[in-house]
Amino acid sequence: MFGYAGKILFIDLTSRVVRTEPTEKYAADFLGGRGIATKIAYDLIPAEANAFDPENALIMMTGPLTSFVPSGSRMDVVAVSPVTGLIGGSSTGGEFPSALKFAGYDGIVVTGKAEKPVYLRIENGEVSIESAEGIWGLSAFETIDALTRGHPDLKVACIGRAGENGVKFAGISFSHRNLASRGGLGAVMGAKKLKAILVHGTRGVSPYNPLELMSAFEDIQESITNSGEFLRFKDWHVNFVPTILRLRMPYFGDYEREWERAEEAAMKARKFFEEHTVGRASCFSCPLRCWGLVEYGGETLPINLCQGTFPAVTFTLKVEDPELAWRIYRKCQSEGLDMMSTVAVVAYASRLGKVKLGSEEILDFIERIVKREGEGDVFGEGIKRASEHFGVPAVYVKGGMESWSSDVRPFVGSALISAVADSGGVNRALYGFPEFYYYLKKEQAEELAKMFVGDVEAAYPWSYSESKVRFAVLWENLHIIADSLGVCVIALLTTPLKLWAKAFKAVTGEGITEDELMRTAERIRTLERLFNLKHGNGKDDLSPRLFKGEVKLDMEKLERMKRLYYSLRGWDENGIPTKETLEKLGLGDLA
Repeated sequence: MFGYAGKILFIDLTSRVVRTEPTEKYAADFLGGRGIATKIAYDLIPAEANAFDPENALIMMTGPLTSFVPSGSRMDVVAVSPVTGLIGGSSTGGEFPSALKFAGYDGIVVTGKAEKPVYLRIENGEVSIESAEGIWGLSAFETIDALTRGHPDLKVACIGRAGENGVKFAGISFSHRNLASRGGLGAVMGAKKLKAILVHGTRGVSPYNPLELMSAFEDIQESITNSGEFLRFKDWHVNFVPTILRLRMPYFGDYEREWERAEEAAMKARKFFEEHTVGRASCFSCPLRCWGLVEYGGETLPINLCQGTFPAVTFTLKVEDPELAWRIYRKCQSEGLDMMSTVAVVAYASRLGKVKLGSEEILDFIERIVKREGEGDVFGEGIKRASEHFGVPAVYVKGGMESWSSDVRPFVGSALISAVADSGGVNRALYGFPEFYYYLKKEQAEELAKMFVGDVEAAYPWSYSESKVRFAVLWENLHIIADSLGVCVIALLTTPLKLWAKAFKAVTGEGITEDELMRTAERIRTLERLFNLKHGNGKDDLSPRLFKGEVKLDMEKLERMKRLYYSLRGWDENGIPTKETLEKLGLGDLA
């Protein structure tokens, strides 16, 4: 089996039984990554299992292009989410995914629960379950440092104290920079008493046609390095914070429409990064180098300035002092917390008078959440449950997930996907969606909308048009393809799909067309839907607060968009896949 390691590792922590299954069993219909992980989750996790049940499976899966192509550094992580109760998924990069393939496995599936804290050690096909009692209670950063001290070739996936204590928006750290953070998958890992997974691999994986792969590699590399995204990353860490300020027009979030100090805070952040950025870094085999290396306080840490990280701390939490914003950023990263969820919860708590925005109090408040001390225990449940406890409405999206990067009310495509997305958020569906940067690059956004769906209105943030729905479905499919092939979605969106199909053929020996990639994405998306229906959760809803106030969504128009979305997916008016659709997608046995 070319391109794949050929085996998926299954570990039951209760019985301590270790076994493997052939990847070939799943690859033809689900590619890898998100696709195979979703299929295993559907088959393995009982309908009645909640996120913290031993029967919940924690699944980490690479793709066929992982380690072979530029930006082929990704892996998908899937489980029942403690935040939403839905299928939870998050993608991560770095070096761990390739190391896992080089150790002889395409993925890891963990079930059961250990009696005492453990970590897994995987080295070139050898697997052991080791005691983690000596590292339980450490932050994610401390855990990585402890397990790799003197052995930098070892790669680690781990949780910090937030994951140990069941904070429902705790993520899994794969390095000092890469996290699978959305959906609370770190809390799933903590519930299993699994502190870390340590991987070392030197075996390598063989492609079907090395010469053809070299040609595809060069074509993809050229496409990426000639793209606007690649050029943008050259001064990413100097300019992106002020850029975000303009990008997020006209609304900053649920908490305040305008902050009079925002422009000054952006300029201070720019100066901070000009003074402290000492280099750039990338994930395995990636030319984008979207990580900045920032030296501050005696240590050097990487940062990726997407909307949901440092800019969210700065603008949503009104932190004018960039040094304080950096410390808050580091705090969340070191504990393995989902940054955007943490920011949303802190901002909500400020409305209740529990913490003062822009102040040192934020750090103490986050510490109480990590420890689940006092009211930190309530806020550690996430924004929806906290709002139910305190009786003060909050903004959240499907399943109670904290909104990613900004309030969805000014971005209708984001609102639609936030309602229908089965992982509870748009992070796996709409990165780079043109409506997000319409206010910054109007002509470019309109050009892409016209190119993909033939209508510039699909780029308008406020548009409820049919073309916006078609655009969102297409964009969602592209994300699924990236997540299943094991490549970065930024790279995939900058490169013609035919080149990824060419690379897939060179790596695996199996031909695949662009239409077949799209059809596979439809199959995976529908299976995610079936997972949630199987688990009794097919409701596509949003926080009632999103339909109230000065800036609000139009419920009737959004419902029309949802019905069109269902129709385009081949689902009925209630969002249930039809028998005909299941047959067409090769899922007829699940009807």
